[in-house]
Amino acid sequence: MDEDIDKLINHYNKFEKARVLRFFNLRDKLRRQRQRRQKRKERRLALLKFRDPKSSHIRTGSKNEIDYNNLAEQTLRHQASLINLADESIEEGYTAFRVFDRHERGHFDTNDNELFTPSKIRIEILNPNPNNRYSVTIEATDKYTGTAKLINRQSAVGSLIYAWVPIFPGAYTIHVHEIDQEFSHTTPLVTPGEYPIYINEGSSAQGIGVSMLQDRIENMPPCQSIQNNVQLFSNWDGDWLGPDFQLPDSVRTGWSFLPSSETMGCKLETFNYDEIQSIPEKKKILILGRSVERGVFLSLVDMMLDRQEGKFINKSTIGKCWGRASVKKNNLEVMYQDFRVTEFEDPTEEAFIECHNEKLVKEPGSSFIHNGTAVWQEIFTQDASEWPNVIFMVTGLGAARFRFEHHVIPFVQNLPPTWDGTLFLGDMEFSGRTAGLMSSSRYEYYLQEISNLVTSLNDHRVRWIDGPGVSKEQRMYSQKGPDFVGRSQHFHHSCMEIDDEDPTKAMAVCSNVTEMVGNLLLAHALGPKDQFLQHVEQVKNSFHDFTPNKSPSQLTWCHACPKCMIPMHLTPYPNMECVEGPLTAKEDYDCSALRFDGVSKDIVQGMCPADCLEQPFSDSFGSETDMVYVRQCPLVGNQ
Repeated sequence: MDEDIDKLINHYNKFEKARVLRFFNLRDKLRRQRQRRQKRKERRLALLKFRDPKSSHIRTGSKNEIDYNNLAEQTLRHQASLINLADESIEEGYTAFRVFDRHERGHFDTNDNELFTPSKIRIEILNPNPNNRYSVTIEATDKYTGTAKLINRQSAVGSLIYAWVPIFPGAYTIHVHEIDQEFSHTTPLVTPGEYPIYINEGSSAQGIGVSMLQDRIENMPPCQSIQNNVQLFSNWDGDWLGPDFQLPDSVRTGWSFLPSSETMGCKLETFNYDEIQSIPEKKKILILGRSVERGVFLSLVDMMLDRQEGKFINKSTIGKCWGRASVKKNNLEVMYQDFRVTEFEDPTEEAFIECHNEKLVKEPGSSFIHNGTAVWQEIFTQDASEWPNVIFMVTGLGAARFRFEHHVIPFVQNLPPTWDGTLFLGDMEFSGRTAGLMSSSRYEYYLQEISNLVTSLNDHRVRWIDGPGVSKEQRMYSQKGPDFVGRSQHFHHSCMEIDDEDPTKAMAVCSNVTEMVGNLLLAHALGPKDQFLQHVEQVKNSFHDFTPNKSPSQLTWCHACPKCMIPMHLTPYPNMECVEGPLTAKEDYDCSALRFDGVSKDIVQGMCPADCLEQPFSDSFGSETDMVYVRQCPLVGNQ
């Protein structure tokens, strides 16, 4: 009798749990539907803010009409004073810029009551310094940031001509920065300084308008759903729209990258903290790169962690790792391997030592191409269940010693035929310093080059990311900020932005660019977002026992990171030290303590031998602090 009663109670409990589970599932479903409806409504209202009153059915004399006329008059008056300032500077032989309207004059027709409605704006820099570079950025506060293309150099008259196409009506500001060869000081604005313009939506404004934006936002397929187009990211083109647009697929700052419907024809989907925590199966992302690509790794890790777990990320061992680091939380693992491809040797040539200024770059006799190949083999000699779903690997394209046949082809050819992941290739042009600062003809050459290279690999799993395209639009917001354009190759920087809605979450690594690329990798690991979320629901519903409390997060981070960058290391099968729990700050170590006495001819404490320092340098490049001079010397004797 007692057994029958126990069975009846157990049956009732299971029934009750199932009923409660159905109730909560239905409640969550209705809540998500309401949230989606609210977001669509907010998005429509946000887009409506960008409609110009001149193109809307608003009665004459309305407040909007008056505001528009006031803004037009203010803009014209401000422009007139700036034009006079620019003209004076040009006459005196100083560098300055002019903005041209549809009348092809350096100012607006002040007798015309309407502002111009261009499909393209032309900016001309007069008397440019031939030793310097120039950056032309166009911004609308919290709405848009973009750059103008260098389309022509008129050396005979001493000018540089840039072009920019607006995408929605409104007020913008043009910033022109001059970038010299120094790295320590700011990049000044070129005369006449910040220049305001106003774009009026009208019939002649080709490519401008909210309706065209809305089509790109709502009707493009997810980029990760396009399987067989190896060229998809080899012409990275689109627009950065700010938090005022309230777009659903945005990085944590509220900014969104909207790919071009013509060149890319897809949308970049983003994933928030809760969605990342809900990943139901093991996923792994591997990043092989320089400190620039390390920024992508750190952005991904920062997206994974809550405020307490990640508050020391920038001071931790993994925050500046010149070896290998990994972070695993629940079902997502992200790994970084320092991969200095500029040091890859040509295996057909004799070995040498290399010095950057007074420091030895790598240990004598070490072969980076050999060790890099061993790291690649290590990845895929593991059980297939441990293979990464997505790999992002930098290549040496653009470096003096780059050899495609030795430094890229063997890696792609050694991908297991059964691997169903995605390999993204990048190059040296992914940088906040170069930042797409090149002419249109040079850029077109680069695009054709990477298109040919990725096509020649003949592998549908490989994509090549257009470095200048990714870098150029946010060049004012690299590591050092808008006053240091082109001064740092890094995009990411340390910050602490606490989530207003949920103070348990925070952003400790700030960068729109690296977070956008991180979301691109994550999207290819998870698949189209709607399908991913449906799968999460299916997995959740497959569990019969209802558990109202979530299980605690499992965070493990591992590292094998040398204390100093130089001499560089590329070590397969490193001895990783692992820690469970939140990231912790590491002890400071002064790498500058290793100094060269200027006399020794031997290799001591990672310093360059004196006889090698006496040789002429073969190459040079700018670092974060100064110029680096590269010397290569034969590997002889006890070296």
